[in-house]
Amino acid sequence: KPGDNLGGLLKIWAVPSDVISVSNGAASISNSTNVYALYCSPESMEFSEQKERTDAGIVYNTAIAGFIPGNAADLQEALEYIEPRKWVVIFRDGNGGFLVSGETASPLRATGEIATGKATSERYGCQLTFTGKTLARAKTISDPF
Repeated sequence: KPGDNLGGLLKIWAVPSDVISVSNGAASISNSTNVYALYCSPESMEFSEQKERTDAGIVYNTAIAGFIPGNAADLQEALEYIEPRKWVVIFRDGNGGFLVSGETASPLRATGEIATGKATSERYGCQLTFTGKTLARAKTISDPF
């Protein structure tokens, strides 16, 4: 059935890499103070993961992205905090499952690109992307919240 394999993401959470551990299909967050539940426009969120063979072994080129509308002061403040730090990202896929990408040993980094577009009909806001070379594929986990 088409509804059994939906694409896209429903929600993204950024978790500081030093406060999360994943074991046996469960994520444990020791301190939720700086966990960001990111509001992204529906159907703007995506996840990709490509395997790469290197001299050191296999890594996965990971990207998790979404569009945050607007450019309010709180978004700018959040970007100033998020961009220089290391993250593990939890996301909920289009089928309602939870996955986690990144680890303390191979965290993700964030980049925000704020743009207005050329025409008034184009979107205005921030394309936030978490990227990195991870040592393992994203793992399916139970609801961590």
